[in-house]
Amino acid sequence: MASGIGSELKSESYKITGDPRKPDGAPSSSVKMTCSRSNFRAAGWKEEDFKKPIITIAAPYSNSMPCNNQFLDLANILVEEVERLGGKAHLAITPVISDGQTQGTRAMRYSLVSRELIADCIELMHEGYHADAIITLGGCDKSVPAAVMPLARQDLVGISLFGGPALPGLHPGSGGGACATGSRAEGRALDPGKVMEAIGAYGKGIIDLEELHTIECAGLPGSGSCSAMFTACSMASAVEALGMALPGTASHPAMTRDDPRSIPEQKRADCVATVQALFALLGKKISTRQIITKESLENATTVIYAVGGSTNAVLHLLAIAHEAGIPPEQYNIEDFHRIGQRVPLLANVSPHGPYHMSDLDRMGGIPVVMRELLDAGLLHGGCLTVTGKTVAENLANTPSISSLGPDQDVLFPVGRPLSSAGNHIVVMKGNLAPDSAVCKLSGKENVELVGPARCFDDEDSAFQAIMAGEIKKGDVLVIRYEGPKGAPGMPEMLSPGSALVGAGLGKDVALVTDGRFSGASHGIMVGHVTPEAAAGGPIALVRDGDIITVRPGARLLSLNVSDEELASRLAAWRPKERTDVRGTLSKYATQVRSAAVGATTT
Repeated sequence: MASGIGSELKSESYKITGDPRKPDGAPSSSVKMTCSRSNFRAAGWKEEDFKKPIITIAAPYSNSMPCNNQFLDLANILVEEVERLGGKAHLAITPVISDGQTQGTRAMRYSLVSRELIADCIELMHEGYHADAIITLGGCDKSVPAAVMPLARQDLVGISLFGGPALPGLHPGSGGGACATGSRAEGRALDPGKVMEAIGAYGKGIIDLEELHTIECAGLPGSGSCSAMFTACSMASAVEALGMALPGTASHPAMTRDDPRSIPEQKRADCVATVQALFALLGKKISTRQIITKESLENATTVIYAVGGSTNAVLHLLAIAHEAGIPPEQYNIEDFHRIGQRVPLLANVSPHGPYHMSDLDRMGGIPVVMRELLDAGLLHGGCLTVTGKTVAENLANTPSISSLGPDQDVLFPVGRPLSSAGNHIVVMKGNLAPDSAVCKLSGKENVELVGPARCFDDEDSAFQAIMAGEIKKGDVLVIRYEGPKGAPGMPEMLSPGSALVGAGLGKDVALVTDGRFSGASHGIMVGHVTPEAAAGGPIALVRDGDIITVRPGARLLSLNVSDEELASRLAAWRPKERTDVRGTLSKYATQVRSAAVGATTT
């Protein structure tokens, strides 16, 4: 970058540091903003800093969680590069909630809520300081979409950087050598999903307490987001496909085997490249809404299906579309389904396969997947990205999956996919879900279950029933009042879902809920049922023994109860009184919209 480039890029921040070009009495004149500069000086700013563009570095940070515990270090690397290039860095630390740590607790109610709060905090810290451009860091599940939403909302000049996945854990019995280089090692690579399933296996007597403890200690080896294609890596992949992150950065690991806490050189290089890209965007005046369009959202959706991503991507992409001002008639939950049904499953990664994000990285990362999809006519190559180039231009020299050869089984080409199109995320409807519900097949075919309902009004009681052996083959487990308003916060049902799988019931019991599922979830799982129970949706009216049909192939979720009987039950139904909802959760419950439109609050 040329000397003095910073001052050439300063524009918006003159409103807070003062514009020497304006007459004394004008808004934002240098004289009017004297007190503002006095405060900046008290914080350590020098005279020359007032001539520089202000660059926000937004970091959702906590020292208590592996996904985001490196973010102060990452932020400081970004700060150093911003200052080197002539900008003035403005650090914005936001709250962040760990899905992994709150799983199975009532604290999980704060997870989806945190998406809105992080987005609002980033907006507040950026707009409240009239900054010129922004870099946001994403790590744990909700912080990845939250890092993009305010950029779309305010049409900022900005770019997002994923903190990176952790490496998979190594079970002591696997030897470690092969796993450490990414090989399958007979499935002994561990991730948080395996840890959760081990709880169910212990409850069923399949493993003992010592083995459960071994898996607990080995499952998560160091810093970084979940190592598999769970929600964090799914959304990092989507953000890269959306054009809001630099190509390849979604899969670069946050750790090494030798040093599981420090930031690897590749991720440091990502920080430097991200700052350089931001300055280029600022120079070209390329803002977020030029990048996030109907077509780029379709690209992100396509990649989610190709890699076998999380059902949470439905919520988050709908929310990003809403923040970007994309009308619902252009992109909605039915569009998500329609786009996905053209896309085969290409990535053989956990939770549906044996490999992890680091293995995908060895293959070339998300750009290799996108090149395969572009060559197959499944992507819009003309979409602009944060590189200043189009998708097609970014991928011009990237190999496709087809060119990788037959000696790997991490990625499969479109012509010979891991599973054919139509066998991943399915948006369902029926008299049990008049608006929508979401099911993840992850390559499973001919899934169907018709069985009696076992109803629970909260996750905890359902989990207790599973661990006590009360749920039998053929049952349809209904967990309700866990939606956006009902919980409130729409917590994930990973604990009961994993307990079912760990107990060997994953293929024989369906779980239907107005809550969400983790990206780690697999089995016959139907979530996001709308209208939710708290809104008087049909899921609130189900009784034990009612026959439920789960038929994803026909997009059907139905209750074998007559319309007349449902009307009678609805007339007698009364909303649940909640005495334990106060503060942030109470505010959220009054503002949040249906999961069918992304559970947004703006």
